[in-house]
Amino acid sequence: MVCAALAFGCGGRTAPRVDGDEDGGVGFDAGSFDGGRDAGGRDGGFDAGPPEDLVVDCGRREQFTSPRRSIALVAEADSPDGVVSQTWELVDQPRGSRPDVEPGVPGAVTLTPDVEGDFLMQFTATDGAGRVGSCEVVVRSVVGPPIAICPEEPLATFIGMPIEVVGDGFDDDEVVSYQWEIVTEPPGSGATLIRRRMPITTFETPTRGDYVLRLTVTDPDDAVGTCEVPILVTGPPEVVCPDTIRAPTRQRVEVAAMATDDVGLASETWELVSAPDGSAASPRPNNPTRFIPDRQGEYRLRFTAVDVEGLSASCETTVIGTPTPPSLTCPMLVTTLPLTPVDVSASAEDDGRITRWRWTVSSRPDGSDARSPSPSDEPMTVFTPDVAGVYELTVTVTDDDGETASCVTVVEAGNVDGLRIEMSWDTTGTDMDLHLLRPGGSMWTTEEDCHFRNCDPPDVLEWFTPGPDDNPRLDIDDTDGLGPENINITTPDPGTYRVAVHNWSGAGPNATTVRIYCGGSTTTPQQVIGPVDLRGGSDDFWRVADVEITRTGCRITPLTTPDGRPNISPLGTTQGMR
Repeated sequence: MVCAALAFGCGGRTAPRVDGDEDGGVGFDAGSFDGGRDAGGRDGGFDAGPPEDLVVDCGRREQFTSPRRSIALVAEADSPDGVVSQTWELVDQPRGSRPDVEPGVPGAVTLTPDVEGDFLMQFTATDGAGRVGSCEVVVRSVVGPPIAICPEEPLATFIGMPIEVVGDGFDDDEVVSYQWEIVTEPPGSGATLIRRRMPITTFETPTRGDYVLRLTVTDPDDAVGTCEVPILVTGPPEVVCPDTIRAPTRQRVEVAAMATDDVGLASETWELVSAPDGSAASPRPNNPTRFIPDRQGEYRLRFTAVDVEGLSASCETTVIGTPTPPSLTCPMLVTTLPLTPVDVSASAEDDGRITRWRWTVSSRPDGSDARSPSPSDEPMTVFTPDVAGVYELTVTVTDDDGETASCVTVVEAGNVDGLRIEMSWDTTGTDMDLHLLRPGGSMWTTEEDCHFRNCDPPDVLEWFTPGPDDNPRLDIDDTDGLGPENINITTPDPGTYRVAVHNWSGAGPNATTVRIYCGGSTTTPQQVIGPVDLRGGSDDFWRVADVEITRTGCRITPLTTPDGRPNISPLGTTQGMR
């Protein structure tokens, strides 16, 4: 629209236009921005309600003519119930003015001012539901320098998206030239204007920010008029992802991206793009994200920011999971009884594969010769303690990188018998025998004496009342060295029991130790006696101690010779002797 003719004023309703297909596919809705209308647009006096309401539109709020020059005003009205009436009315005018107002087709009117000044025209429409809507236009009747006409509201576009800016000019004679220029822009913006010397120019820039365009119009007398239009240039958020991150596997790493936007951010999220085979890792969606690489290798994470306009931008970062030793878990404490097998299991996690398991007995009570857990190369194993006390089992795993991890399980083998005697010695290939003489007994190697010939299950000695609780039992008869040998009575009858050790075979010296549990002792002996050297050449028979069992506990008395030495004599000389 160019107001160069003398016969008519400058009005009209040029539609806004944005070339949205030139930005690489980013959609654009001119109506989503405040002020996205041009010089002849439909934003002046616009009173739009919900879709079911009556909508009226007067075009530009301000239009131009000169005295005795007619200007046509055209309004639009729309309603789902139909429009039944449309009228224009002159509601204000300069004092003493008598303009000519001529109605036209529905929605149109022609105004011919008779003097300089402002004439206020109001359009009113009524629909079939009785709703009434109105809008107004100020018609300025001017004489003198030209008037530059810019869009009434600020414009907005996206970076890299051309926008057509519709300007105009009015003069009481004619406009002979138009000149557009950029008067405000960010440093180094690279913005361009096409058709600078035309009423309609095209603006484009690769840089977001605030811009101001100025239009200058000139008449034949070289008089000028100017107007300015602000343009907001926006775009998707600007995002920056971190460089490659190296992080130990199975340990949490925080990954943070930076996102900025000139309008405002609506969301920031992370997602996993790729991961090593077998990985179950997943980042938390928020920014910064917490991520735990569970396998060695490369992970690709994508960050996406969405602004309040629905525009999005993404970037990616690489997290490299570096090898770490296995994570190993085993029980802290397991309880059982001497010579009672117990299951012990461990579990391991690794960023690769576990290639080896190894169980060992890393600590054992004095006198124990317990074997290593079996199987020793599996996560679950079985361990059998041979004496009462506290054991430590160590499990070690090795992964395919050669990395190792270990943990320790304590096994408590607690004594539950009222009387328990344990005997061990320090030489291999030898045989020491443990003996226990019942209260009131006087003869060794008889039914009064529990030893390997009569007390080793399935052999049973019935000492007191019927039933097994007060009977002695020899649970191990070790014949090839070290021991242990153990005699137990679940509920011993009160009285004094005598403990002895016979060197069955072994030239010696054979340092022999006896541990006595009674009176409620579980993993710690009530008393330890020895080590005492026994020599097979003399058929040594060591009378160790008397154990008195009472209703409330026990009392242990070590047996010695008058000069304080261990009570050792040949077995033959002990017959008939306690």
